[in-house]
Amino acid sequence: MSNSSTNESLNDLQRFWNRKAKTFPRYDPSEASYEAGVLALAKAKGAVWRDLVVLDVGCGTGIYALRLAQEAKSVVGVDLSPGMLAVLKEDALSLGLNNLTIIESDWLGAPLEGPFDLVFCSMCPALSQEGGLDKVLAQKKAQVVYLGWNGLYRSMVLEECYAQYQIPPKALDAAPKTRAFLTERGIAFEAYPVEGTWRVRYSLELLLDSVLQNLSSCGVEPDPEEIKVKLARFREADGQYLEEADYKIQLLLWRNP
Repeated sequence: MSNSSTNESLNDLQRFWNRKAKTFPRYDPSEASYEAGVLALAKAKGAVWRDLVVLDVGCGTGIYALRLAQEAKSVVGVDLSPGMLAVLKEDALSLGLNNLTIIESDWLGAPLEGPFDLVFCSMCPALSQEGGLDKVLAQKKAQVVYLGWNGLYRSMVLEECYAQYQIPPKALDAAPKTRAFLTERGIAFEAYPVEGTWRVRYSLELLLDSVLQNLSSCGVEPDPEEIKVKLARFREADGQYLEEADYKIQLLLWRNP
């Protein structure tokens, strides 16, 4: 691929995630939050980051980086999207955290001064690129915590739209592919299920934008008014809209013996 084609692809990805930042989850201090549960599981299975140096690959709005930074010596977060990182910086400021370093870059091009005691990777599409997981291994000093799709994401909102526009199911196989990658290299790992149902409430404007962006990424550009009609049945009594989504994710943990 030429440099111009690569740059155009990265610009497209940046625009996609900048738009996604409007509806992407942000830091939630509750210990009942999904992110708190994930980190509690990782810690229970032996992951350690207290007083250590951590790398968060594809840190997004900082839903994990901000939690990790409250215990770690320092955290470096890498993400392509300035829109996502603006949210992270805002929340880091409100929390008074000064041990976070943010690198706005694609993963393969990110300049890093590793290796890191812990590399944390949650649902990061960049790792599916050639060389993506190899770079994770190169940056690992001791341990990696990885989360990836393991076969299921079923949004009640999107399911109807996919059926109408004949959009085939997406291959949600990041975790199986990562297991195969590690097995081929003789790297021992542990695997743990992370499964449940997300319930997120939106304004009509934000849910509509999220659905339209998702459909656009599948090559479909529907009439927004038509989608609004479909969304009506997800309206709650207070005027907010509820999206429920079942998911199956796998947490992989590998570390030095």
